[in-house]
Amino acid sequence: MHRAPARAAIATLVAVVAAVVSSSAEPRFGAALPTSLAAKLDPRLVEAAVSRDAEPVSVWLTFADKGERGAADLTARLAEAEAALTPRARARRSRAHVSPLVGYDDLPVSAEYLADLERRGLRAVAVTRWLDRAAVRVPPARFGELAELPFVARIAPVERMRRSRDVPGGVELPPAPPSPVAPARVRGDARTSTVDYGRTLAMLKQMNVPAVHDSGYIGTGVLVCILDDGFNFHDTHEALRNVVIAPGMRRDFVQGDTVVVDTLSSGLRHGTNVMGCIAGNLPGAYVGSGFGAQFALGRTENDIGETPAEMLFWGMGAEWADSLGADLITSSLGYSTFSNPADNYAYADMDGRTTDVSRAAEIAASKGILVVNAVGNEGNSPWHYLIAPSDVRTDSLIAVGAVDQFGSVASFSSFGPNAAGCFKPDVAARGVSDTLVSAASSNPSGYLVAGGTSFSTPLVAGLAACLLQARPAWPATLLARALRETASQGGSPDNRIGWGIPDGLGVLRWNHVAGVPPSSPQLDLRLVGPNPLHSGASLRVEFGLGPDLVSGTPVRVRVFDTQGRAVQELFNGNLDCAEPLSVRWDGQLRDGRRARAGLYLITLETASRRTTARVALLP
Repeated sequence: MHRAPARAAIATLVAVVAAVVSSSAEPRFGAALPTSLAAKLDPRLVEAAVSRDAEPVSVWLTFADKGERGAADLTARLAEAEAALTPRARARRSRAHVSPLVGYDDLPVSAEYLADLERRGLRAVAVTRWLDRAAVRVPPARFGELAELPFVARIAPVERMRRSRDVPGGVELPPAPPSPVAPARVRGDARTSTVDYGRTLAMLKQMNVPAVHDSGYIGTGVLVCILDDGFNFHDTHEALRNVVIAPGMRRDFVQGDTVVVDTLSSGLRHGTNVMGCIAGNLPGAYVGSGFGAQFALGRTENDIGETPAEMLFWGMGAEWADSLGADLITSSLGYSTFSNPADNYAYADMDGRTTDVSRAAEIAASKGILVVNAVGNEGNSPWHYLIAPSDVRTDSLIAVGAVDQFGSVASFSSFGPNAAGCFKPDVAARGVSDTLVSAASSNPSGYLVAGGTSFSTPLVAGLAACLLQARPAWPATLLARALRETASQGGSPDNRIGWGIPDGLGVLRWNHVAGVPPSSPQLDLRLVGPNPLHSGASLRVEFGLGPDLVSGTPVRVRVFDTQGRAVQELFNGNLDCAEPLSVRWDGQLRDGRRARAGLYLITLETASRRTTARVALLP
């Protein structure tokens, strides 16, 4: 059903290119490809190129550089990019220890290159500075002309993507009774909640969100960017009309304007459903998980049809969020299949770095943004795996699965791990029979019940916004780690709900000093649990890669006695993920007998390094 990984197919397709180039008689396709074109053309466009069709197709042009003229010019441009950072963006990057503060991917696409294309009648319909690309519509007969341009490094097709759809259904509820209560607020220093959650109480209690609100943290000062398909009636619905969207905080990347509603359209509802989960603010009726935050609304998806470039629209939305200084991106979108089934992604491509949308999410995280994304609703389908960009590694993105009101995993929630072996999802929240703000019509008091990881995701994102307010000095990576370690199964993650259901109050109580990995270039080894270790108890051993060790490093975790003898092996394999793994030692030897009382050394080893921690074993 799904194609072999793109990388595996390249060699075969390049051979096709070579065959076309070397062919002297190809009457069906006409002249062979020039060498310059063959070197820059994506193999998927070969047939179109040799046909010299006059009908325009959508392609990405990847540029050779950013148009800089030497080292001095590059230095000046980087300085300009740093000076152009908004105070919010600068503060977020500093908090995340981004160094240098701006990089090459922050430089804009060369205006000269875009102007050259314009002079040729090729207007860029999408541009991304992070990937240094522009999308244009051009007849295949002109591919050769583009290949001759020295600033064009690659010509590739724009793929038409399908996103993971929500669970079918949705039952409209009667309007909530009118409430005389003002929009929800928490009284500053007193930290006494005045919130009556109404229809959202059960969804939020499952993650201990009310306790976080009662502590005075509602997301104040945190900017959340919602990337979705559209936000019809968000400004008229009773639970959202009090949410102020500041000027410049709306963008439609599909239409290329600043309008994120189209009330004449039958679509553009999903974003409003999602927005309500986090931003809803009508006490007694409907209150979201992060109702005190500020919001930016970005439309990156066409819910009506399969629009080309949706993955890169997502990337453009993430770039915009970065430029605004957003602290958090919440996205209930994800991609795995194309309009043409022959181009579908394979599970092997879900490695966090192959798809354009995953690359964009990873770059966003590298700028200090906390990215929260739905893991997908494919659990009951032949493709039951996670979807991009939820495949990005845990240190860069929180993938969210779905559970029901009892905390049991929803059957539709997509499976991990990602193709690199990382646990996915990271956490899970209520995604079954969720109560949502309705955008089905202009009814200003409509609600519905529906399900999907689309809705568990903003619930988690809202909690994260509140915690970012509570811990303003924490970088996103540290907050993500706290959410995992304090979740319902923090000591034993799996690939259905990851580390489990978040506990907001647990994060507020989390010992972040103990949770910070070492900054020196070494292996990270940490013992969690009773030490000394008594009979009947077990010790959790957490371990991971230090900052200068690459993914895929072979490691062993063993237990030694004081005479240097290995008495137990706890792990032997590769570390492919940034998040720490964990194993347990209960004092047993390899043969199943209990070890004698005394001092033991637990070691984490690579071919060149060794980190050791001591544990005392009681009788």
